[in-house]
Amino acid sequence: MRRLLAITTALTLLAPAAWAQTESVSARPDTATVVIYRDQPVDTVALMAQSRQPWNRLDRQGLALIVETRTVDLPAGEGIIRFRGLATGVVPQSAVLEGLPAHVVERNADFDLLSPASLMEKSVGEVVRVVRTNPATGEQVEKPAVIRAGAQGTVLEIDGRFEALDCSGQTERVVFDRIPEGLGDQPVLSVRTRAERAGRHKVTLAYLTTGLQWSADYVARLDPTDGTLDLTGWVTLANFGGTGFPDAPVQVVAGTLRKDAGTTPVEPMVRYQQNECWPQGTTTLGSGLEPAYKQDRVEYNGPPVIVPGMPAPARMAMRSAVEDIVVTGSRIARQGELGDYKIYTLPEPTTVAARQTKQVRFLEREGVAYERVYRAGVLNADEETQPTAIVMKLRNEERAGLGVALPGGSVAVMQPDGAGGVLLAGQDRFEDKGVGLPVRLNFGQSPDVQVQTRLVKSESSRRGAVTTQRSEIETTVTNARSEAVTVELVANAAMQRGFRIRSQSVRSRVDDTGYPVWTLTVPANGAATLKAAWTTTD
Repeated sequence: MRRLLAITTALTLLAPAAWAQTESVSARPDTATVVIYRDQPVDTVALMAQSRQPWNRLDRQGLALIVETRTVDLPAGEGIIRFRGLATGVVPQSAVLEGLPAHVVERNADFDLLSPASLMEKSVGEVVRVVRTNPATGEQVEKPAVIRAGAQGTVLEIDGRFEALDCSGQTERVVFDRIPEGLGDQPVLSVRTRAERAGRHKVTLAYLTTGLQWSADYVARLDPTDGTLDLTGWVTLANFGGTGFPDAPVQVVAGTLRKDAGTTPVEPMVRYQQNECWPQGTTTLGSGLEPAYKQDRVEYNGPPVIVPGMPAPARMAMRSAVEDIVVTGSRIARQGELGDYKIYTLPEPTTVAARQTKQVRFLEREGVAYERVYRAGVLNADEETQPTAIVMKLRNEERAGLGVALPGGSVAVMQPDGAGGVLLAGQDRFEDKGVGLPVRLNFGQSPDVQVQTRLVKSESSRRGAVTTQRSEIETTVTNARSEAVTVELVANAAMQRGFRIRSQSVRSRVDDTGYPVWTLTVPANGAATLKAAWTTTD
């Protein structure tokens, strides 16, 4: 007992007296602006599917800039200001504080996750209340106690005697009237200041955070009568973090943003409670420290805090990281410039709640011209009849009804079904497209428009180390549709070294893919033929 008393006394002397420290606390921002970036186009469907997987770690992906305005009380002389209510994925080394008339001596980021073990560990030397219930009579007795040892086996001092928690033979629990400094379900940024005088000031706190992502999706509604479509674009905002941003101005930035491996958030320190009836527990059982993603979180909803005497953390049922989807489309986002990137400002402040996905309309264009073509590759060999690919081509120009920067995303094409409704005609994705760049969408294959190639002649010759292959082909395109169609043919050999067209029955042109293309108009229920010869070298 004397040895145990010496150990626990030493623990008491080493325990930090954080609760007695005078400080200024900024509990939450007055206002916040959210700017969400992306380093590559995001697939909304894949993102939502990933969010439903356990331990998806989406709160550690994505990147956003949070700019907060806060009201802080600056203490005179040496002082500490703690900033709470930060995004859970805050990158502490990126934080910038402006408007504070004081010298900042140092900055610290604390994220010790609240749990039964951390609560015990941080409360060594503090007075708590132990409530014991007699299982036979139901009578409850409450006594003050001092915690003398924490997570590696809780030891309490009650009425001058030392007892291990949950060894009394009665049901017991420990009640905490407050939470020790540094514990919580969100990170805290603290700055140590040195100021000549005290005062209340408005400051700006800006920092990077993970856990927020955005994606773009489009719906194209075809009008087959005049060859135009109506295009609507939607921005999906996804907040996988534990911090919400109410009524915040939101901007999203399109473009491939480069970021380094140092853009990582604070990882919370998590402890496991290891209560065993004293003196059976030992100090060699382990440190009790584990990565955060393995820990069952315990949330604190306000005093008092009650921790069972011998907790076995029950695994909470996994929930989707995205709990709600909100769609709003009353106004259109405004497009602007951010260097070489495009920035879209949502039309009005919106609430980006924790673990929520929200969709906002950012584009609405009517009467956009499009061209429907069929495309197929031409081999330099005999081949069986093959279907052609269905391609929709748009010109991102103002005269064609567009002329705006288009963030990469998925497109769903809808067309009338002839009975007053609409049907899905196909889906595809495209990368970021600037003004003037073509947009090409592929929607599967057409069994009505088919191609067949016959190899007419093939020969090769060799001069030194160079071998020249000459091919002559005849490709026939058949059209079983009731209207004429446009078909584009491209030689597969065009991607080979030294490709050169020697003869052709239809003049070719180099299109936006960078390869020569033969364009044929095939009449309704008819056919058209291409004859061509080319050489390649090896």
